[in-house]
Amino acid sequence: MRNKLYYYRNKDEFNKFYNESQNRILPFEFVETKKIIEDESDNIIDITNMVAYTDTNQANIYSAIINLKDLDDRNQIIINKDWYEKALYFFPTVFDEALPLFDIEISNEISLKSFERTFFYYNDVQYDDLLQYAQQNKIIVTNFALLQKYTNCDNEILLDITSTIASIKGSPQLIYLLEQYFASSKDNIKVIINYNKLDEVKETLRLTFKSYQNISELYHEITNISPEFEKEDSPIKIVDLNENEINNLFDNINNKLIGHMDFKSKLISQLKNFLVLNKIGERKIFSIFLLGKPGLGKTEIGKIISKTLNPDSKIIKINFGNYSSQDALNSLIGSPAGYIGCEGGELSKKVNSNKVGVIICDEFEKADSEIKNFFLELLEDGRFTDSMSREYDINGYIIVFTSNIQNENEFKNKISPEFESRVNLICEFMPLTLAEKKEYVNFQIGCCIEKMKKEGLKIKFKPEDIIISYNDTDDLREIKNRILNKISEFV
Repeated sequence: MRNKLYYYRNKDEFNKFYNESQNRILPFEFVETKKIIEDESDNIIDITNMVAYTDTNQANIYSAIINLKDLDDRNQIIINKDWYEKALYFFPTVFDEALPLFDIEISNEISLKSFERTFFYYNDVQYDDLLQYAQQNKIIVTNFALLQKYTNCDNEILLDITSTIASIKGSPQLIYLLEQYFASSKDNIKVIINYNKLDEVKETLRLTFKSYQNISELYHEITNISPEFEKEDSPIKIVDLNENEINNLFDNINNKLIGHMDFKSKLISQLKNFLVLNKIGERKIFSIFLLGKPGLGKTEIGKIISKTLNPDSKIIKINFGNYSSQDALNSLIGSPAGYIGCEGGELSKKVNSNKVGVIICDEFEKADSEIKNFFLELLEDGRFTDSMSREYDINGYIIVFTSNIQNENEFKNKISPEFESRVNLICEFMPLTLAEKKEYVNFQIGCCIEKMKKEGLKIKFKPEDIIISYNDTDDLREIKNRILNKISEFV
């Protein structure tokens, strides 16, 4: 049997119903709501936020249905009027119709109450110090999803609404519910946000807060670090380089990628175009798609660019051979809210922790179609939002897609025309010639000698002592292994 869905038309109707219900209205929370529904008490659950979130993250529909499947007469589900049609559309097996909470609409009353609240912002550099200080002083740091756990807590609470502001953008019905909460929240709750979202919160909640201060004004033990300082720790991207640094990058591409002369020429030309187009806002991401058999050096170009931009940063590399299942997007940007491991996926974690504007996507042809659609939007927008509604701006990044696809026909069968049109450079890697293989061997021997000198190791051989065969293979990994094995004989 399907259930009735009840909607309220405005803030005053919600307030009236809230008071009549003796404050028993609960917000929808993944996993927690399922447990609440399964108990034997009467429940009133507002699913407005969940439906709004699902509208922008429709991968959560199945998860929401699992949470709602045991609904019965003991549970009353309510929603803002602006969202009930979406709810009926998303969950036709759960709800059969939507009815008003009140037969006659209750008119809005204008509230003249002014708010004296102060809003505190923090920089990324300050955040670890803030968490440490909070732990030492028994201050609770939480977000809206977990706030209910501390309803009866008298400790000081820092409510971080960074992800909330990202998720309610353009949703006025959610904004007024947020305003309603702040108007009635207890004094022990302080509101904080990441500095990068400060302008958005000023615009979204412009009448809610009287002032905005650095977190150091609240806790003097935390150093007041200006936002400009953070930029020194931001990822290094090709668009940040000066003319000499760009020329050095091009020299490294020419000298460290052995062979593939036509590709290197086209790559440098396209990168020059990208620098101009990015500056005027016409292109966010520079993307390369490389075809060819394994072992031809396709990922090497990503490593060369990455290490030139920032030698101290780890390379951001994701193997999409592991992303062929239907729930692959969850592994990439995080599972839906409430699932174990929902704090973030591989892409969001690596972008957040590494300080270089290059991403290598290996074996991309094996990725699930949802993953390919995700990158379709990413290449267009230059940004993405993870499962926790945190936004990542990767404007100016270089993305290198590699694939074991071996010809153009196979490429067109596996990669959509829409995706192809967003890639800046597509190239098929061919095996190196014998002369190029010899050059590659000499280059790798030279690199090994330099590394050994750097580590203070004694060199007991000359470059000409390293003699290996390479006529029988095109796999550069195999050739490099033969070089290393030969060198190890002299160590």
